[in-house]
Amino acid sequence: MQVAEKLSSLRALMAENDVDALIVSNTDPHNNEYVADRWRCRQWLSHMKGSNGTVVVTANWCGLWTDSRYYETAISALEGTGIELMRASDVDVPKIEEWMKKELSDGSTVAFNGADTSVTQAEAWLESLQPAGFKVRADLDLIESVWNDRPQPPCGKFFFVDESISGESVESKISRVREELKKRKVDAHLLGRTDESCWLFNFRGTDIEHNPTPYCYTLVTSDRVMLFVDGKKIGDDDRDRLIAAGVEICDYAEVEGALRALDASTRLLFVPNHTSYALKQAGDHCARVKDRAVVTDLKGVKNETEVANFKRILIEDGAAMVRFYCWMYETLRSGGEVTELSASRKLEACRAEIDGYRHVSFESIMGYGPDGSLNHYSVDEDSDKPVHLEGLFLIDSGGNFVLGTTDTTRVLPMGEPTELQKADYTSVLRAVIELITLEFPEGATGAQLDGICRHALWANGRNFKHGTGHGVGFGLEVHEGPQNISGVSTEKMQLGQITTIEPGCYRPGQWGIRIENMVHTVESCENEFGRFFKFENLTFCPINVDLVEPSLLSAEQISWLDNYNAEVVEKLSPLLDDSQQAWLRNECRPVGAVG
Repeated sequence: MQVAEKLSSLRALMAENDVDALIVSNTDPHNNEYVADRWRCRQWLSHMKGSNGTVVVTANWCGLWTDSRYYETAISALEGTGIELMRASDVDVPKIEEWMKKELSDGSTVAFNGADTSVTQAEAWLESLQPAGFKVRADLDLIESVWNDRPQPPCGKFFFVDESISGESVESKISRVREELKKRKVDAHLLGRTDESCWLFNFRGTDIEHNPTPYCYTLVTSDRVMLFVDGKKIGDDDRDRLIAAGVEICDYAEVEGALRALDASTRLLFVPNHTSYALKQAGDHCARVKDRAVVTDLKGVKNETEVANFKRILIEDGAAMVRFYCWMYETLRSGGEVTELSASRKLEACRAEIDGYRHVSFESIMGYGPDGSLNHYSVDEDSDKPVHLEGLFLIDSGGNFVLGTTDTTRVLPMGEPTELQKADYTSVLRAVIELITLEFPEGATGAQLDGICRHALWANGRNFKHGTGHGVGFGLEVHEGPQNISGVSTEKMQLGQITTIEPGCYRPGQWGIRIENMVHTVESCENEFGRFFKFENLTFCPINVDLVEPSLLSAEQISWLDNYNAEVVEKLSPLLDDSQQAWLRNECRPVGAVG
């Protein structure tokens, strides 16, 4: 079906149900960042890929709201569809509910699917639209009726991570969760975010592409632990393991009934951003507690075993990237062909050679030339472009392994860089060094660190629109909370957290530059002013020096870069052959030897 045909069918169904405006998102019941094919409703309707975007359909108009990361992607996808792009990051573009209040008639009916919409989002729409006189329905899934070949819910198999790798038993984790519930005076806690159940039970799933978490819920009380999941995903031995740990295995669809069965006096904690509006209604008779997610905080702080495994896998991951770089340069210099897509596949193949590799941790960003200026560029058969020995190549990629999750960004010069490219690159490198070498007091927030990192760019008249960093899961999701480094983050950095540092500089239509390392928060010192933290670098992958303009770096910053690259050579060389080692030594030569 073409977009016009889909819209026509949907509008007919809207008319039958007296719906004046329909909101269509790519959200699933858990509000996961990445979703299985079944829940890519906005993508099916509009043909626009990406994790951010919401479509509004009326009888005679259709628009797609998305943020600045996806403007170029949306422009290409929406061409000829009749769907208007609403640039949500622009200050003069109204939010969806504000647009509706201005454009729809009084008393209009607005609908969305409450089973796949988070409480946070649903209540925002309800609190804005209902007082304005609109009728809001959250009980309709109109997409189901018009998407004839809609995929069924996935049934990917589980696999368990041994305690020797996770560093903690299931029983211990359950006990810690219950201790925290007791402190908060909570009787029951619904784990809505899928990676929370993975952490709690030391398992991983295969339901979602590039994502190790399966569709499941967990309800924890003082005397019961109920896992709601399609039982076909769990093998007999693993089922026995869970039962031995005191876990009751229930069907995925039974979670709503379990919530309704709770006594009205139950103090029920769930996280609105990862609980669907439909499940919220099932638990409305309880004394609902809105509080922080217990498991998100617990899993965000990595234990010693997890940190040790991160360190090991990031060295192997760095070596795989070097093997890829050598292949790419050698292929091009010998007259062979490399494209963005073939580069993506080759890098994945290099990572797949590592023991414990499962899949990429996200769809690799292979941004050659102007494509590097698109923050979330995704190459496919239609957008694929050849790579030449000129310009810049931004590569943001990672792997999901049994021993951890990786996320690294580097920019490679494919030819002789210009002075402006060097200035952009060096400004970004300065920003990385400023933050990665920072010592900061306990209690510092992500917003405070964000400003410090950006200062090196602001001082040279540059900036970037995305966040500066995010948490990373241990063999789990590549974007993990609770911490993030951004201008709006009030989260305090905690010891043991694994976070990325990834400032950038982008010139639309020309090139993009981003440098990304993963770091571990450790204690620096304690004195009369309190405790101070710092970052321990975990990523070992060469930072190119041909793109560096030394005059824009201080002596201390040059020393940091030279020492970092020397350590990269030391750690990666044992995993490389002679020719790869020679390339690495040249790539990591001291800044003073460039030329």
